[in-house]
Amino acid sequence: MKELLLRTKGDTPALALIKDRRLLEYWNLDEDLAFKAGAVYLGRAGRVMKSLQALFMTLAPGVEGFLPFDELAGAPRPEPGQALLVQVKKPPQGGKAAYLTCDIALPGRYAMLLPRGSHAAASKRVPDKQAMKQLARRLCPEGMGLVLRASAAAAEKDAIAAEIARLKTDWQDLLDRAGRAAAPALLTPAPGILARLLRDERELPEQVITDDERAASGLALPTRVHPDPFGLYGVEQQLHQALRRVVRLPSGGQLVLDPCEAALLIDVNTAQDGKKAGDLMLRTNLEAANEIARLLRLRRAGGIILIDFIGMDTEAQRAVVQSALEEALKEDRITSEVLGFTRLGLMEMTRKKAEPKLPAQRLAENDHGMEEDTPDDA
Repeated sequence: MKELLLRTKGDTPALALIKDRRLLEYWNLDEDLAFKAGAVYLGRAGRVMKSLQALFMTLAPGVEGFLPFDELAGAPRPEPGQALLVQVKKPPQGGKAAYLTCDIALPGRYAMLLPRGSHAAASKRVPDKQAMKQLARRLCPEGMGLVLRASAAAAEKDAIAAEIARLKTDWQDLLDRAGRAAAPALLTPAPGILARLLRDERELPEQVITDDERAASGLALPTRVHPDPFGLYGVEQQLHQALRRVVRLPSGGQLVLDPCEAALLIDVNTAQDGKKAGDLMLRTNLEAANEIARLLRLRRAGGIILIDFIGMDTEAQRAVVQSALEEALKEDRITSEVLGFTRLGLMEMTRKKAEPKLPAQRLAENDHGMEEDTPDDA
């Protein structure tokens, strides 16, 4: 059973996504959405960087974004001082400015409307891509682009068409606001995590548990009020355990997670067990595959991930473990790709860097004072 927990009282309003009493996602609800991916601005063209084939756009006083010429979506190159409608594609990170595009994307649960696009397509995640692509062509508004998302595969055609009509209205409203605004101006902030989660989650929560019924208004989900929703499933304790360097598996095995500059390294270790070694290795690896998929999502890990599963005797066993990992990752809202075992026997995979990792201080707080486990390598 999947449940959404909303805590609005106390020092830190937050949400938690739970499935079968296990924590899948944790987010603070006080995020600043002005410069997150998806925000739309009426920017003002500024410095041109010919060597980079790009220009800077002023988004707010003292704040600039980076717009490559390749992201102009067919629009003529603007002159300095000219107003231009742009969307944040990647938020500012470190000392880098936000990465911008003129190819505006308006995502819904079933479809993504590309008002300045010209093609119809379907997500790679849909089971029958050819049929969905044909449906996308039929539903695509004239003079625009459209991508049908994975959730459209289980939706009624009328529901998809209704959402596309709403997205077209949203686009027209956006153009109207841009026509009345003086650049630079924020036209639409990025959607918050609650909206993103309900939009992108493949299987919607069956109920919302909150300490304030008003927080769940408009969600169209069964709602239950509880004074301490996080206490029902020990959310803080689960988070504390999941963010440790060493995470214990129910069978007694362990995962050791070591992030480095280029990749996240995960080592799978087994505990002593009286059963047959080969059977133990496979059972621990299968258990680890499911837990790794959960931890990657919870930690919001992204980029290259290398997993050192316990050594297996046959290619058939390795194929079973890889299949189990791929199946577990289907639950994730964020796209990932399992590339298989390398010649060194490491499982190689990637997960899209779509969301910021849990704050570093949170990781430090949860790792502080942790006992140093010394796992037994199998």
